[in-house]
Amino acid sequence: MSSCVLLAKANQPSPAQEPGARKKALEQLSQKLKLNEVSILRARGDVARKGLYGYPQDPAMALRMYEKASKSAEAGWNAALMQYRSARGAMSPQVAKRILDVMQKSGASMPNSRGVVGAHAHYVAGLLHETGAAGTPDARKAFIHYRASARNAYVPGAYHYMRMLSQSLTRLPEAERNVVLQEMRMMMNRWKWQSPEIMLLMGDMYAGKWFPDEGGFLSQHHWRMAMRMGGATEIADFETFVKQRLKRLSPAKEKQLEEAVEAGMRNTIKVKHELEYSDLCAE
Repeated sequence: MSSCVLLAKANQPSPAQEPGARKKALEQLSQKLKLNEVSILRARGDVARKGLYGYPQDPAMALRMYEKASKSAEAGWNAALMQYRSARGAMSPQVAKRILDVMQKSGASMPNSRGVVGAHAHYVAGLLHETGAAGTPDARKAFIHYRASARNAYVPGAYHYMRMLSQSLTRLPEAERNVVLQEMRMMMNRWKWQSPEIMLLMGDMYAGKWFPDEGGFLSQHHWRMAMRMGGATEIADFETFVKQRLKRLSPAKEKQLEEAVEAGMRNTIKVKHELEYSDLCAE
Protein backbone atom coordinates (compact mmCIF):
# COMPACT_ATOMS: atom_id res chain seq x y z
CA MET A 1 0.00 0.00 0.00
CA SER A 2 1.45 3.38 -0.99
CA SER A 3 2.03 6.00 1.68
CA CYS A 4 -0.57 8.32 0.14
CA VAL A 5 -3.24 5.61 0.04
CA LEU A 6 -2.42 4.67 3.62
CA LEU A 7 -2.86 8.26 4.79
CA ALA A 8 -6.16 8.52 2.94
CA LYS A 9 -7.51 5.28 4.45
CA ALA A 10 -6.42 6.34 7.94
CA ASN A 11 -8.61 9.46 7.76
CA GLN A 12 -11.72 8.05 6.11
CA PRO A 13 -14.54 5.85 7.47
CA SER A 14 -14.19 2.19 6.53
CA PRO A 15 -16.66 1.05 3.86
CA ALA A 16 -19.15 -1.65 4.86
CA GLN A 17 -17.27 -4.31 2.92
CA GLU A 18 -14.00 -3.47 4.72
CA PRO A 19 -14.72 -3.44 8.46
CA GLY A 20 -11.71 -2.38 10.49
CA ALA A 21 -9.82 -1.03 7.45
CA ARG A 22 -9.40 2.42 8.97
CA LYS A 23 -8.15 1.02 12.28
CA LYS A 24 -5.63 -1.15 10.47
CA ALA A 25 -4.46 1.80 8.37
CA LEU A 26 -4.03 3.94 11.50
CA GLU A 27 -1.93 1.22 13.13
CA GLN A 28 0.29 0.90 10.05
CA LEU A 29 0.60 4.66 9.76
CA SER A 30 1.59 5.02 13.41
CA GLN A 31 4.23 2.32 13.06
CA LYS A 32 5.73 3.85 9.91
CA LEU A 33 5.88 7.29 11.49
CA LYS A 34 7.61 5.87 14.57
CA LEU A 35 10.21 4.27 12.31
CA ASN A 36 10.65 7.57 10.44
CA GLU A 37 10.14 5.88 7.08
CA VAL A 38 11.10 8.42 4.45
CA SER A 39 8.16 7.78 2.13
CA ILE A 40 5.55 8.24 4.86
CA LEU A 41 7.27 11.39 6.16
CA ARG A 42 7.28 12.82 2.65
CA ALA A 43 3.68 11.87 2.11
CA ARG A 44 2.60 13.33 5.45
CA GLY A 45 4.38 16.54 4.51
CA ASP A 46 2.53 16.69 1.19
CA VAL A 47 -0.81 16.06 2.89
CA ALA A 48 -0.22 18.74 5.52
CA ARG A 49 1.05 21.30 3.00
CA LYS A 50 -1.91 20.88 0.66
CA GLY A 51 -4.65 19.77 3.04
CA LEU A 52 -5.34 16.47 1.29
CA TYR A 53 -7.69 13.57 2.16
CA GLY A 54 -9.60 15.56 4.77
CA TYR A 55 -6.53 16.50 6.81
CA PRO A 56 -6.17 20.16 7.80
CA GLN A 57 -3.67 22.32 5.92
CA ASP A 58 -0.72 22.73 8.28
CA PRO A 59 2.44 24.33 6.82
CA ALA A 60 4.35 24.01 10.10
CA MET A 61 3.73 20.26 10.22
CA ALA A 62 4.60 19.92 6.54
CA LEU A 63 7.94 21.59 7.12
CA ARG A 64 8.67 19.37 10.13
CA MET A 65 7.87 16.22 8.17
CA TYR A 66 10.01 17.24 5.20
CA GLU A 67 12.96 18.15 7.40
CA LYS A 68 12.55 14.90 9.34
CA ALA A 69 12.87 12.92 6.10
CA SER A 70 16.53 13.88 6.09
CA LYS A 71 17.62 11.15 3.66
CA SER A 72 15.31 12.33 0.88
CA ALA A 73 16.52 14.93 -1.60
CA GLU A 74 12.89 15.47 -2.63
CA ALA A 75 11.75 16.15 0.92
CA GLY A 76 14.74 18.41 1.54
CA TRP A 77 13.91 20.39 -1.57
CA ASN A 78 10.26 20.72 -0.52
CA ALA A 79 11.35 22.04 2.88
CA ALA A 80 13.69 24.50 1.20
CA LEU A 81 11.07 25.70 -1.27
CA MET A 82 8.48 26.26 1.47
CA GLN A 83 10.88 28.53 3.34
CA TYR A 84 12.17 30.21 0.19
CA ARG A 85 8.67 31.17 -0.94
CA SER A 86 7.65 32.35 2.51
CA ALA A 87 10.68 34.54 3.10
CA ARG A 88 11.74 35.62 -0.39
CA GLY A 89 10.68 39.25 0.10
CA ALA A 90 12.69 39.77 3.28
CA MET A 91 14.86 36.75 3.93
CA SER A 92 16.89 36.76 7.12
CA PRO A 93 20.38 35.19 7.22
CA GLN A 94 18.98 32.56 9.60
CA VAL A 95 16.33 31.44 7.10
CA ALA A 96 18.85 31.45 4.23
CA LYS A 97 21.21 29.28 6.27
CA ARG A 98 18.38 26.91 7.12
CA ILE A 99 17.47 26.58 3.44
CA LEU A 100 21.06 25.91 2.41
CA ASP A 101 21.50 23.46 5.27
CA VAL A 102 18.41 21.36 4.52
CA MET A 103 19.27 21.18 0.82
CA GLN A 104 22.82 20.07 1.56
CA LYS A 105 21.95 17.53 4.27
CA SER A 106 19.18 15.95 2.20
CA GLY A 107 21.36 15.81 -0.91
CA ALA A 108 19.11 18.14 -2.92
CA SER A 109 21.96 20.54 -3.69
CA MET A 110 24.83 18.03 -3.68
CA PRO A 111 26.86 17.57 -6.90
CA ASN A 112 25.13 14.29 -7.75
CA SER A 113 21.61 15.72 -7.44
CA ARG A 114 19.79 15.30 -10.76
CA GLY A 115 16.51 16.03 -12.48
CA VAL A 116 14.04 18.70 -11.44
CA VAL A 117 15.13 18.61 -7.79
CA GLY A 118 18.79 19.12 -8.70
CA ALA A 119 17.96 21.80 -11.27
CA HIS A 120 15.85 23.84 -8.87
CA ALA A 121 17.84 23.28 -5.67
CA HIS A 122 21.12 24.28 -7.30
CA TYR A 123 19.48 27.40 -8.73
CA VAL A 124 18.25 28.54 -5.29
CA ALA A 125 21.61 27.69 -3.69
CA GLY A 126 23.32 29.74 -6.39
CA LEU A 127 21.13 32.76 -5.72
CA LEU A 128 21.62 32.59 -1.96
CA HIS A 129 25.40 32.27 -2.25
CA GLU A 130 25.75 34.99 -4.87
CA THR A 131 23.64 37.52 -2.97
CA GLY A 132 25.17 36.64 0.38
CA ALA A 133 21.70 36.04 1.83
CA ALA A 134 23.16 33.74 4.48
CA GLY A 135 25.87 36.21 5.48
CA THR A 136 28.75 36.52 3.01
CA PRO A 137 28.55 36.44 -0.82
CA ASP A 138 30.44 33.53 -2.35
CA ALA A 139 30.73 33.84 -6.13
CA ARG A 140 32.65 30.57 -6.45
CA LYS A 141 29.93 28.50 -4.75
CA ALA A 142 27.25 30.38 -6.70
CA PHE A 143 28.98 29.54 -9.98
CA ILE A 144 29.22 25.83 -9.10
CA HIS A 145 25.53 25.66 -8.22
CA TYR A 146 24.42 27.61 -11.30
CA ARG A 147 26.48 25.27 -13.46
CA ALA A 148 24.79 22.23 -11.91
CA SER A 149 21.39 23.85 -12.41
CA ALA A 150 22.19 24.55 -16.07
CA ARG A 151 23.40 20.99 -16.63
CA ASN A 152 20.06 19.81 -15.27
CA ALA A 153 18.36 21.99 -17.90
CA TYR A 154 16.84 24.70 -15.68
CA VAL A 155 16.82 27.78 -17.89
CA PRO A 156 17.09 30.49 -15.17
CA GLY A 157 20.07 28.60 -13.74
CA ALA A 158 21.57 28.40 -17.22
CA TYR A 159 21.20 32.17 -17.62
CA HIS A 160 23.08 32.89 -14.39
CA TYR A 161 25.74 30.32 -15.23
CA MET A 162 26.37 31.91 -18.63
CA ARG A 163 26.22 35.41 -17.15
CA MET A 164 29.00 34.51 -14.73
CA LEU A 165 30.95 32.77 -17.50
CA SER A 166 30.73 35.93 -19.64
CA GLN A 167 32.15 37.97 -16.77
CA SER A 168 35.17 35.67 -16.55
CA LEU A 169 36.13 35.66 -20.25
CA THR A 170 38.74 38.40 -20.10
CA ARG A 171 40.61 36.51 -17.35
CA LEU A 172 40.83 33.19 -19.19
CA PRO A 173 43.75 31.97 -21.35
CA GLU A 174 42.85 32.01 -25.05
CA ALA A 175 42.57 28.24 -25.44
CA GLU A 176 40.26 27.92 -22.43
CA ARG A 177 38.29 30.97 -23.53
CA ASN A 178 37.56 29.40 -26.91
CA VAL A 179 36.17 26.29 -25.23
CA VAL A 180 33.97 28.42 -22.96
CA LEU A 181 32.71 30.49 -25.88
CA GLN A 182 31.80 27.36 -27.77
CA GLU A 183 29.86 26.03 -24.79
CA MET A 184 28.11 29.37 -24.27
CA ARG A 185 27.09 29.67 -27.90
CA MET A 186 25.67 26.15 -27.90
CA MET A 187 23.69 26.77 -24.71
CA MET A 188 22.43 30.16 -25.83
CA ASN A 189 21.21 28.83 -29.16
CA ARG A 190 19.39 26.08 -27.29
CA TRP A 191 17.61 28.21 -24.70
CA LYS A 192 17.37 31.79 -25.97
CA TRP A 193 13.98 31.11 -27.57
CA GLN A 194 12.38 30.61 -24.16
CA SER A 195 14.37 33.13 -22.13
CA PRO A 196 14.47 36.89 -22.75
CA GLU A 197 17.41 37.09 -20.34
CA ILE A 198 19.48 34.66 -22.41
CA MET A 199 18.41 36.44 -25.59
CA LEU A 200 19.67 39.71 -24.08
CA LEU A 201 22.91 38.08 -22.93
CA MET A 202 23.55 36.77 -26.42
CA GLY A 203 23.11 40.31 -27.71
CA ASP A 204 25.71 41.43 -25.18
CA MET A 205 28.09 38.74 -26.42
CA TYR A 206 27.75 40.04 -29.98
CA ALA A 207 28.18 43.64 -28.81
CA GLY A 208 31.30 42.67 -26.87
CA LYS A 209 32.78 41.17 -30.06
CA TRP A 210 32.96 37.71 -28.54
CA PHE A 211 30.93 36.56 -31.54
CA PRO A 212 31.30 38.22 -35.00
CA ASP A 213 28.78 41.02 -35.56
CA GLU A 214 29.31 43.28 -38.54
CA GLY A 215 27.77 46.70 -38.00
CA GLY A 216 26.09 45.72 -34.74
CA PHE A 217 23.17 44.07 -36.52
CA LEU A 218 23.11 40.82 -34.53
CA SER A 219 23.42 42.50 -31.14
CA GLN A 220 20.50 44.80 -31.99
CA HIS A 221 18.52 41.85 -33.31
CA HIS A 222 18.90 39.87 -30.07
CA TRP A 223 18.19 42.86 -27.85
CA ARG A 224 15.03 43.68 -29.77
CA MET A 225 13.98 40.07 -29.59
CA ALA A 226 14.50 40.15 -25.81
CA MET A 227 12.35 43.28 -25.56
CA ARG A 228 9.55 41.74 -27.61
CA MET A 229 9.61 38.45 -25.68
CA GLY A 230 9.01 40.06 -22.29
CA GLY A 231 8.31 38.07 -19.14
CA ALA A 232 11.82 38.33 -17.70
CA THR A 233 12.17 37.33 -14.04
CA GLU A 234 15.94 37.25 -13.43
CA ILE A 235 16.73 40.93 -14.10
CA ALA A 236 15.07 43.77 -12.21
CA ASP A 237 13.57 46.50 -14.44
CA PHE A 238 14.34 44.40 -17.50
CA GLU A 239 12.72 46.77 -20.01
CA THR A 240 14.88 49.72 -18.94
CA PHE A 241 17.91 47.43 -18.96
CA VAL A 242 17.27 46.54 -22.61
CA LYS A 243 16.33 50.03 -23.78
CA GLN A 244 19.74 51.31 -22.69
CA ARG A 245 21.27 49.07 -25.39
CA LEU A 246 19.01 49.90 -28.31
CA LYS A 247 19.99 52.28 -31.09
CA ARG A 248 18.75 52.86 -34.61
CA LEU A 249 20.73 51.67 -37.61
CA SER A 250 20.45 52.81 -41.23
CA PRO A 251 16.95 52.69 -42.80
CA ALA A 252 17.91 49.61 -44.84
CA LYS A 253 19.26 47.83 -41.76
CA GLU A 254 16.20 48.85 -39.75
CA LYS A 255 13.96 47.18 -42.31
CA GLN A 256 16.07 44.02 -42.15
CA LEU A 257 15.96 44.10 -38.36
CA GLU A 258 12.20 44.42 -38.33
CA GLU A 259 11.82 41.44 -40.65
CA ALA A 260 14.37 39.37 -38.69
CA VAL A 261 12.65 40.09 -35.37
CA GLU A 262 9.21 39.21 -36.77
CA ALA A 263 10.60 35.94 -38.15
CA GLY A 264 12.45 35.19 -34.91
CA MET A 265 9.36 35.73 -32.76
CA ARG A 266 7.74 32.78 -34.48
CA ASN A 267 10.43 30.57 -32.92
CA THR A 268 9.99 31.80 -29.36
CA ILE A 269 8.35 29.62 -26.72
CA LYS A 270 6.36 31.00 -23.79
CA VAL A 271 7.46 29.01 -20.74
CA LYS A 272 7.07 29.85 -17.07
CA HIS A 273 10.18 28.55 -15.37
CA GLU A 274 8.61 28.20 -11.96
CA LEU A 275 10.12 26.36 -9.02
CA GLU A 276 8.08 23.24 -8.30
CA TYR A 277 7.60 20.93 -5.34
CA SER A 278 8.49 17.26 -5.69
CA ASP A 279 5.35 15.57 -4.35
CA LEU A 280 4.31 12.00 -3.71
CA CYS A 281 0.65 12.75 -3.03
CA ALA A 282 -1.66 14.55 -5.45
CA GLU A 283 -5.12 16.07 -5.23
